[in-house]
Amino acid sequence: MHVVVENTVCLNTGDAAILLAIKKILEAAYGDDIKIYVFDSDPETSSQLYKQYQTLNFRKLLAESVFKQKYKGFPLKNRVKRLYNRTVLQSLDMLGRGNNLLANLLLDKESRQDIALYQSADAIITTGGTYLVENYNLTKRILQFRIDEFLGKAPIFFTQSLGPFDNSYNREHLTRIFGKSPLILLRDDKSAGHIADIVDDKAKCHVVADSVFALADTSRIENMLASPTPPAETGRVGVSVRNWNYVKDGQDGMRRYVDAVRQIVVSLVEQGKQVTFVSTCQGVPEYAHDDSKTAEIIASELAPAIRDKVTIDASFHTPDELMDLVKGFDFVVATRMHMMIMSLCVGIPVLPIAYEFKTKELAGRIGISDVLMEIDTISGDEATAKLARFTRDLDQFRRTSLEAVLRENASAMSSVELLKKALHR
Repeated sequence: MHVVVENTVCLNTGDAAILLAIKKILEAAYGDDIKIYVFDSDPETSSQLYKQYQTLNFRKLLAESVFKQKYKGFPLKNRVKRLYNRTVLQSLDMLGRGNNLLANLLLDKESRQDIALYQSADAIITTGGTYLVENYNLTKRILQFRIDEFLGKAPIFFTQSLGPFDNSYNREHLTRIFGKSPLILLRDDKSAGHIADIVDDKAKCHVVADSVFALADTSRIENMLASPTPPAETGRVGVSVRNWNYVKDGQDGMRRYVDAVRQIVVSLVEQGKQVTFVSTCQGVPEYAHDDSKTAEIIASELAPAIRDKVTIDASFHTPDELMDLVKGFDFVVATRMHMMIMSLCVGIPVLPIAYEFKTKELAGRIGISDVLMEIDTISGDEATAKLARFTRDLDQFRRTSLEAVLRENASAMSSVELLKKALHR
């Protein structure tokens, strides 16, 4: 049996954690000998970053490999590319109907091999995450789903936070694509509401925990909950930050966020803590995002006595490496949601800062909404006050959230049976 997982961006460790969770869930459903072909935005770099996971075979995402990419400032060339791309799309449509003549003329050997992998796959899974929201341009994602259609495949949507869909182009295409999908997994009720009016068959839509909760170290968490005393303090705290282009008030909003996180760091150091900036998006030059740069901006304006107690870990870490690193913290202040989830998966409590609704929904599921902060409204005063409450009641927040992690793990693993039923159908 072999499965295609598409739309991954594994230069982001959070996306890689989703992929490893999908791998675990697929193996639980169909055995360890399942073959997984990962169609990624940068398969060459991902293959090097994750070469220890030998069962993952990285390939170039078809929506990026078979079409010519447009560039600014070349109108004539771009017109030719548009014509070529329309012809390629037509060739894929013909190929799906059994006529491969045009595809053989237009596509190189590697692309034809990749298409053959799609056609022979037992299932196509579009990876989990938050890439189907209209903050982003969805054209490339929809194009990939159209390729799936032409090749006679209907993708399974792994745990998504998505919508709402107000753009008419997006609504038209996604209504058809969701309609054909055998299974749609959603991370929260809000996402389910966002597609309620464009998916007729509600029975195939299921709200389950983010797939990364499948990676939770349940034995470690159960032992922590069973212990009559809290874990010994290490005196270290992790902080995950990010740049966010969609923050309210633009650069003024980012400045407010940066200042608030800086105040958190100052408060932590004044409490005797060592602070380490570390995140899921860093240390990969080929990737457009590097959270360590935001950390450097925050640290650059710290007083020398405070800065001496602050470390910026700018290295790349695989999901396994990152979770091992996090075990050395008393807690984590997390802006990146998968930094939050991976910390919880190894029993480390989290003080969250939400930049999208997905984090707010998750905070509600694990019982820490009272201390949640939002990037659009965060201030230094709020940050200091919520940090004080969180540290004062840390044992309570730890127990509440870790009990919830066990439930989230069970929920994430419930997708095993949902997958079996969907593929059987």
